[in-house]
Amino acid sequence: MRCVKDRVIDRRGTTLVELTVAVAIVAVVFAAVMPLFAAIRNSADARWAGLEMVQNARVLNEQLCRSLAAAKRITAVSDDTSDDGYIQFETANGVVHRCDLAEDGWVRFGPVDDLKEFVGPLDSLRFVCYDDDDMDHPTDLPGAVRLVTWEARLPSSGSLARARTVRGACCLRAATHEKEVVVTCDFGTRTPGKDCVAFADQAESQIPDQSAVPALPVESDQWALIALRDGKSHVLSVGDDSQFAQVRMTFAIDQEPADVGVIAVAWIGRGRNAQAGAMDGATLYLWNYGASAYERIQTSADTEEEVTLAGSGASPAAKYLGGATGKTVVLLIVSNDRKWGTEENMLCTDYAKVDVTVTGGAAAFGP
Repeated sequence: MRCVKDRVIDRRGTTLVELTVAVAIVAVVFAAVMPLFAAIRNSADARWAGLEMVQNARVLNEQLCRSLAAAKRITAVSDDTSDDGYIQFETANGVVHRCDLAEDGWVRFGPVDDLKEFVGPLDSLRFVCYDDDDMDHPTDLPGAVRLVTWEARLPSSGSLARARTVRGACCLRAATHEKEVVVTCDFGTRTPGKDCVAFADQAESQIPDQSAVPALPVESDQWALIALRDGKSHVLSVGDDSQFAQVRMTFAIDQEPADVGVIAVAWIGRGRNAQAGAMDGATLYLWNYGASAYERIQTSADTEEEVTLAGSGASPAAKYLGGATGKTVVLLIVSNDRKWGTEENMLCTDYAKVDVTVTGGAAAFGP
């Protein structure tokens, strides 16, 4: 020991035992404290994930309630069992809006020709509609809808937060002011060959620029295959390379154009392109006599499974009525891709229809 400025300096160092004890104490402290920080972090993550889901649910419900409450009528809606739901409606100023679930899980909303991403992502979106005469059984007639309900499943955006299912409902206030009648025109309710005719052929161009194309009639013994939704289909197979499959249908209605509020169309079937890398599915079009062009209604996903394509045009109903009598509706269904190589490219039609919504005060002539 030696003294420096009255201070005693110990020349001994820290022993191994002391270092071991110190390290052990530090380890014990960290072991006790760190889980507290992890719990705080996990709690914050779960809280933020929950808040994000609540915000998405609130935005979706508020937008649907506000828009549907003021809607004039529903023009198209998905099947009540579909998890990729959509609904299409006409606003008070005559603009047709649509809300649907895109393939990437985002909900799109806006005018049918200008859809924008709205909220998301969602795992599923389902719409179930009812008329004012039966609130126990869903209706599949868009023009008769008075109550719209929906169910959306929101996935968790955090590892500790659970997915949630939100539900909503809205009554169409404007639609209750006038009684409307929906008349369905298809190959079962109309007279095939007279009131409704089908044509099927292949073409190099996907979308023809004339309403009379394709012009090859479907044989009369095939009409029954598209008259009902029974799983039996008319099959159009493309024979030549670089060709699209096209099916055209015309429906003559009895109602006067001035009395028609909505023209809603639907097609059920599937498009299959067996070539590797080619796109499956189909697209539904409606001929716009005012624009002298086909207007796209809906395009299916890239799938060879049966799909339902439905909707109405963005213009007033009278724009989709024409022909010699001024009362003919023209539908076009085309494959999403052309035939490549030797693999088959086919378009199968199970069912197609036109729903004519007759406004209040007009006579409804139907089968």
